[in-house]
Amino acid sequence: MSNQIQIAIDVPATMRDGTVLRSNIYYPQGTSNLPVLLTRMPYGKDYPMGTGFFDPLRAAQAGYIVVIQDVRGRYHSEGQWEPFVAEFNDGYDTVEWCATLPGSNGQVAMFGASYFGMTQWQAAVEKPPHLVSLFPAISWGNHLNGTSRRGGAYEWGLSAYWMLSALSLDTVSRMWRNQPEQLRAKVGKTVHHIDNLASHGYDTLPLADLPGLDDVAPYFRKNLAQPLDSPYWKQLNITGRFDQIRVPTYLLGGWYDIFLGETLNSFQSLTANRIPGSPRLIIGPWTHGFPGNVVGDLDFGLATSGLFINYREDLTALQLRWFDATVKQLANGLMEEPPVQLFVMGANQWRYFTDWPPPEAKSYNLFLDSAGHANTSRGDGVLSVSKPVQGVPDRYLYDPMNPVPTTGGALLMPGVFPPGPKDQSAIEGRSDIMSYRTPPLVQEMTVIGPVTVTLYVSTSAPDTDFVARLVDVYPDGRVYNLTDGVVRASFRNADWSHPETVQQQFLNPGQIYEVTIDLWATANTFFPGHRIGLDITSSNFPRWDRNLNTGRSGLEDAKAQIAQQTIYHDNHHLSILHLMTVS
Repeated sequence: MSNQIQIAIDVPATMRDGTVLRSNIYYPQGTSNLPVLLTRMPYGKDYPMGTGFFDPLRAAQAGYIVVIQDVRGRYHSEGQWEPFVAEFNDGYDTVEWCATLPGSNGQVAMFGASYFGMTQWQAAVEKPPHLVSLFPAISWGNHLNGTSRRGGAYEWGLSAYWMLSALSLDTVSRMWRNQPEQLRAKVGKTVHHIDNLASHGYDTLPLADLPGLDDVAPYFRKNLAQPLDSPYWKQLNITGRFDQIRVPTYLLGGWYDIFLGETLNSFQSLTANRIPGSPRLIIGPWTHGFPGNVVGDLDFGLATSGLFINYREDLTALQLRWFDATVKQLANGLMEEPPVQLFVMGANQWRYFTDWPPPEAKSYNLFLDSAGHANTSRGDGVLSVSKPVQGVPDRYLYDPMNPVPTTGGALLMPGVFPPGPKDQSAIEGRSDIMSYRTPPLVQEMTVIGPVTVTLYVSTSAPDTDFVARLVDVYPDGRVYNLTDGVVRASFRNADWSHPETVQQQFLNPGQIYEVTIDLWATANTFFPGHRIGLDITSSNFPRWDRNLNTGRSGLEDAKAQIAQQTIYHDNHHLSILHLMTVS
């Protein structure tokens, strides 16, 4: 272990096309023949986000060279910035450059979260010879499952916030850095749009008219306008290419993270590669960002803090244990631990499993039923292990100009939209939310695994959305969201792992259709006296864009109409909440 660390700033690396990317490098002094830990990010290597998820000083003290690089077109690196496009080749080239650094032994591992989790995947599928290990956190493989789209709907809250708040200021600074007067004016204008996104920017229709992005993010409209069967998505997606990743991988995710579904899908895809000791998975109750124990309205206990995970180690120590085991080949006990570590909410306990979904988990179906008045939490909607006995359809009106407001969940949006578990009882008073409940539980039930909903529906519109939310109903009336999902009905048959096959199929008004809503997954113990709840509606705005019910995209249109929605649950149309339980 070295106590003397040298930090080299703006070290240049030349990519295959001659573009120079710059990195900060942390060198342990007095040692050589060391492995390299690399991350590549668009948020500024000199800023706290570059070191918040992983402490490079501690890693250098532990005997690693650490490289933090600005990706192409960002901050101190040259080139034209367009998200994701250049990261495959640049990732390969940077890994191989790291292997030649002074003091390097030729082994390179990668770390990082979110976008700089994706840059790991993009480098890895190019198979650079010197890449030996990965630790992607809260990241994704499929842009159509929680990044740009979800169930066919636009991830409007995330996309607009990310493009405007996280990316635009550096672009403005680069464009106008030699013209101080114009720079001040442009920065002021951009900040104004950022500050007003939550209050009225999200309400923009058509979506393409969102102010503030004309100069600074031309790729924003390109992304929005891409047809879902465009080769663009297949080019960017890692889904379908995980078999090309031949290095051990440890994935970290959160039950309230925007990329939870993709973290779990990535783990399952990598399992087929049969690499010893890989993949490994840890999921906490976390949102998108640094893991903490207070999430939304709830405190899950100190054992979920990224500073003291399971009373054992902080986030940096966990990653160093992984790299010690897979890069330095140290026998530190990590490989003897079960590969899947999940935090079970409610019980507030960490549990270990051999796979995802847990092999011991059993399917558990709850059937929707009502006497036709499931509207609001005071309605007569029920969830039952028995098939429906009343079977009267539920009906509600969905008005795109009066959508259900986003209240908690897996969010990355302005601070006035806090993510995580939030009390849903207030919005459940709306007549456009159908609430279905079990009776109060007599004994506790632990749900761990994927969550899906099968619905039989009809609508008066040629296209519309259906949203499902799994909730934990407390005896005192509080209602906390666990996980949710959306389906744009015209994409009800889409296979998002093969976007080139996706076709939009509009609806015949009044005809009954079967739709499946993927709520991703959860791990929660429902205690005696609690009830398992399911809310069905047609919007969650501004998290997902509003379906205008016209068959036309909100990207280019502003005209909306009210739709009459019907949920069927009789013996010929079994609408079902699909769960998995673990004893």
